[in-house]
Amino acid sequence: MNFRNIVVVFLMVGSFFAINATPSFAAPEEDKLTGRQIMEKQKELHKVSSEIEFQKMVLVDKSGTKETRDVRRYIQEQEEVDVFRSLIVFLQPADIKGTALLNWQHKDQSDDQWLYLPAQGKMQRIAKGGGRNYFMGTDFTYEDMQSEEFDDYKYTLLKEEPFAEEGTCYVVEAIPATKEKERGSGYSKRVMWLRKDIFLTVKVDFYGRRKKLIKTQTNSAIENVKGTIWRPKKTLMDNFKVKHKTAIMVVKRAVNEEIPAKTFTERFILKGEHTQ
Repeated sequence: MNFRNIVVVFLMVGSFFAINATPSFAAPEEDKLTGRQIMEKQKELHKVSSEIEFQKMVLVDKSGTKETRDVRRYIQEQEEVDVFRSLIVFLQPADIKGTALLNWQHKDQSDDQWLYLPAQGKMQRIAKGGGRNYFMGTDFTYEDMQSEEFDDYKYTLLKEEPFAEEGTCYVVEAIPATKEKERGSGYSKRVMWLRKDIFLTVKVDFYGRRKKLIKTQTNSAIENVKGTIWRPKKTLMDNFKVKHKTAIMVVKRAVNEEIPAKTFTERFILKGEHTQ
């Protein structure tokens, strides 16, 4: 099983926070936390059972040309069966309306991802080695849009430092912990900045397999959603390698509300219910 990070946070902005891994540590004093404990605390504080977002996405190419898309994103975690599900649906523009990515992640078996293209009228399974590919012309790969299993990475607290207007941050490095993960990932490492006050990721540097910085994700307009749950309203992925950017603005968000189980099924998508 490979729970990777949307992050985004993802389309993507929620991928760091909606996670099936349950923290298992007895936390020491905060000033003595390890890199892994910082990541576990982030999941503990910001985890939700479900989340629905309406997003405005803007793609910007190297000439400055912009393309705007409307996106709806669902996530659901079922701890009792160790399954994390997500569905991303494009609602606009018309030429990609109905395109969808369905993701099922299991604790003790391989993950499943399916891409639905309305013109083909069928679900296409994403091959195991396809995680490095970019999704629908964005700067997020299929790998970016999966949750993260802590045991797949070695986390190291590098330092603490201020970042922009976000205050003091923990700077944590994540590198693949196994040869299998190293072979399957498009990244040699990630370096993450997490706000020390609320344990929220505000920046991620992605390093390619040749260990060069290839893109940076920044999360901003941080808002309190409920209790200890915080989320960014804005996410920017700046891809230096191809000189392209993807910006996401969350227009509306709801957490811990019931989502019908059928939402995360092929039948729901094939019948066209996902665009309603």
